[in-house]
Amino acid sequence: MLPLNMSAMLADVNRCASAVISGLVFAAICVILRHRGYVVAAACLFVASCASTQILMSALGAFYRHPGAVTTLHLFCVWLTCLAHRLVVGRGNAAASSETRTTAWFVRKIFPIALSLPLTVVFNNTALVYAGAAICAILGTLSPVSVALMSFACGRKLSKMSWMGILVAFLGALVLAGGEATSIQTASAPEKTFLGILFALAAVGTRTMKIVVMDVLLAPGEYSVYSSQPEQKEAPLSPMQLYSLQAPWCVLIAFLYTACTESFFQAAADLTWGSGALIFLTCVSAVSLNFLGLVALKELGASSQQIIGKLNTVCVAAISVGYLNEELSRTVILGGVVVLAGAAIVERGKGQQPLQPLQPPSKV
Repeated sequence: MLPLNMSAMLADVNRCASAVISGLVFAAICVILRHRGYVVAAACLFVASCASTQILMSALGAFYRHPGAVTTLHLFCVWLTCLAHRLVVGRGNAAASSETRTTAWFVRKIFPIALSLPLTVVFNNTALVYAGAAICAILGTLSPVSVALMSFACGRKLSKMSWMGILVAFLGALVLAGGEATSIQTASAPEKTFLGILFALAAVGTRTMKIVVMDVLLAPGEYSVYSSQPEQKEAPLSPMQLYSLQAPWCVLIAFLYTACTESFFQAAADLTWGSGALIFLTCVSAVSLNFLGLVALKELGASSQQIIGKLNTVCVAAISVGYLNEELSRTVILGGVVVLAGAAIVERGKGQQPLQPLQPPSKV
């Protein structure tokens, strides 16, 4: 057993290492996106909010087990933020196309987002129960590739170098997931593990659909169906406009799901001052994450946003070493370096001639 002064010294070293590793991640993001202006700050804050939300939710889940109620509250806070913005700034311009005012446009482009967002949470939580965190982490590495393939199929223009960067980032994400898997084991029965894998893949699918549909609405000019057919061109929505349209429906779907699976009365009865304070912090972090994620999506594109988001794993691991007395796997560091390399290649490839997208549908 280490002497008290040695333990304190080791704790200080771990905190310094945590700060250095996290700082290096943010410095690398700044270098990769150095020509993007304010997007650098948005990307760094996006990764920070990803990490903080994950850590806070993990801490809250240790003694307050009402994830559906907390998720509904997060989405409700997002909706309140949209309403407050609308009151202060005004309604602003929706989209220039008259199609945006029709029910068909809403059903085709807003409803899938409102449906897939809570379903992603539901499928992911179910997969965690049946298959465990390690398998979910490994299957979650499919996100950058699935998003790239679906956006390419919908008409997004990507160069050969961007595809190479996506592949490199995917391999780095696999290494990250492998680092997590070494410290997390699952004792589930084979049939339950298989069911968990199905739910994890379903979560990847719904997340992919949500990200790509959002990308189409935020940056329609990046999709060939709009750039090659000017008569179908739509004005891009701002992140606040997009969330204003989808937020109430996300809240409704999350509320209905939670009402069927949990008890709001029990969630209220289990509240304490400590859990209430922690829930407040998760609300602040989750609201920041939602809006910063949309800004990153609009400015970086679907694939790059997913790649940058994977770096939160490195930050979470570093913070866990510095403040939760956990060990930092070298695999996690290696995976983070590879993901950063992939992000740099994707960013460099954006200035090159894109490949011809797959035959895009007339409407996305």
